[in-house]
Amino acid sequence: MYWVILLYGVFSQHVLYTRAQTRAEFVGALIVDYDNRIPPNFEKNNYTEVEVSVFINSIDSISEKTMDYTMNMFIQQEWYDPRLQFFGLIDSSYLELDSKLINDVWVPDLYFTNEKKASFHEVTMPNRMMHLYEDGRIVYRLRISVTASCPMNLHRYPFDSQVCSLYLQSFAYTRNRLRFKWKGNNPVRTNAHLELPQFDLDNHEVLDCTGYGTDDLAGNFTCIQLKLHLTRSLGFYMIQVYIPTILIVLLSWVSFWLSIDAVPARISLGILTVLTVTTQRTNSVSSMPPVSYVKALDVWMAMCLLFVFAALLEYPVVYVMERRDVKLLQSKVAAEEEKALNSEKKPCVRERIGQNRAQRIDNISKIVFPLVFSSFLALYWVAYTL
Repeated sequence: MYWVILLYGVFSQHVLYTRAQTRAEFVGALIVDYDNRIPPNFEKNNYTEVEVSVFINSIDSISEKTMDYTMNMFIQQEWYDPRLQFFGLIDSSYLELDSKLINDVWVPDLYFTNEKKASFHEVTMPNRMMHLYEDGRIVYRLRISVTASCPMNLHRYPFDSQVCSLYLQSFAYTRNRLRFKWKGNNPVRTNAHLELPQFDLDNHEVLDCTGYGTDDLAGNFTCIQLKLHLTRSLGFYMIQVYIPTILIVLLSWVSFWLSIDAVPARISLGILTVLTVTTQRTNSVSSMPPVSYVKALDVWMAMCLLFVFAALLEYPVVYVMERRDVKLLQSKVAAEEEKALNSEKKPCVRERIGQNRAQRIDNISKIVFPLVFSSFLALYWVAYTL
């Protein structure tokens, strides 16, 4: 019995070794007469249809200054190549090719039309794989990072929504030889833990964009498009821009409650608020492209600067009026004293008729400035959020 078990084990190892050799030889024989320079249906004068699907692993950055975005993704392409059919020739329905053997198989010449820069991932090995099925179906999957252009309309910034597209096109083969199409009903999937710092990914859609571009030959090349619908999150701007500027405007109104004679305090407060809003505006637009139109943030910062500057100018007005009232009162007192001396009567100083004009302006400003600013807040919010 012992010798029977030993002989059975040796025979099993020999069979497995023979199968491994046969499969390795089969892969070599399958590729040796294969011409990877020619598309699958070249001899039949027909096009090859390639189904494309995308898994978005992460969206690393979206830049308004350079108007582009960077995305890390897996792209999967599927097509049929009758030259690689092997029904029943081996004990497997498909073969997993090493990344070194992928170069021996014809693959579509897919490229990104609006790409600025892109890179393959090669740590620790090239991140790509290929499966050959017995019916000639090929599944080719690779991981890449691509930075693509995304023209943005910033009129409503930071209340804006953007649509960033990715165009996938064939570079050399016309539609007579190669056609791309999106796979199934849901060809684009995203990472469940996908997070963007300033945007929310609302949804995405896929389209056929054959004819995209200004080239006269663009209509002859297959093209598919992925659209990403993004809505900007307001949390960062509320904390860093809107709430601080509102508080600075409110601080500028403190001068209305200070005495008119407190010249250093009121002048210093007014200049401080103006400089603070100016610095805040410079910081907020430093990361923005120098576009020639007015953005929502520009309107906000300009109006806040106008309010604090108006509060600063209000004090010189009331100060000048106060000085004039004092001089007018002094002249009246001097006239009455002189008249009393001439008539040998006791001088009598009459009180000023009505309220001091300077103090009246301060009192009016305490009401008018908050009302006007509140009205601006309401109009601004309605105009840019609805």
